[in-house]
Amino acid sequence: MALICFAIKQKRRGGFGMPDKTFIIIALISILLLIRIKNIGIVFRSVNTLIHELSHAFVAILTGGEVLEIKLNDNASGSCTTKSKGKFKSFLVSSAGYISSAIFSYLLFYSIGREWNQYIFYFFLIISIIALVFWIRNLYGIIWTLIFASINLSLILIPNAITNYANYILLVFGLLIAIDNFLACITLLNLSIFSPKKASDAVNIAKKTHVPAFFWALFFLAVSVFIGYKSYLLLLPLIK
Repeated sequence: MALICFAIKQKRRGGFGMPDKTFIIIALISILLLIRIKNIGIVFRSVNTLIHELSHAFVAILTGGEVLEIKLNDNASGSCTTKSKGKFKSFLVSSAGYISSAIFSYLLFYSIGREWNQYIFYFFLIISIIALVFWIRNLYGIIWTLIFASINLSLILIPNAITNYANYILLVFGLLIAIDNFLACITLLNLSIFSPKKASDAVNIAKKTHVPAFFWALFFLAVSVFIGYKSYLLLLPLIK
């Protein structure tokens, strides 16, 4: 609601430009609050889940593997079932999720103010369609991805929607993915210490490398923090 009110005020002032400090703070607080609301939070967090699981899928394909199924669950978790030949290729596939989400959030921040940023919405639409056609089969995953694809299609088709709102929407998407990925890395680290068998990607990598899952969970968290810091430097001119 706060973001909508801010958008209305901006429109009355003569349009939209670059997000400023006020909008960034409002967006940050709103996202932190929204993702803590059980049902609503799951819907928003599923954006990061989609990017995370598709990262596994695309790396599997790029390394000559096969993607069997992707699930987006109604608790904001997900899974990507793949087949890869060789430990190194499996290692790359298992490593892709958390790292790619962090890098993708940085790309969204980097795209703010760029002439080509409108193509990000085409990218979201295309990967959603690919996921629906080839891999997503569970009910929540299908419904959520259809809605997400529809939102991006609407932004593309509605006159001036991207022109007016792109920088703001990309900032919100970037913050959402970065925050959820960071919290997911903390959860993974916690699981690797107290419930190692539930530490998903970290456990898979540990089996292939014979390095404890705790190390890999800590590595993913370090990458998330580093990319977050680089994102902060990127947004610093807007915050001042």
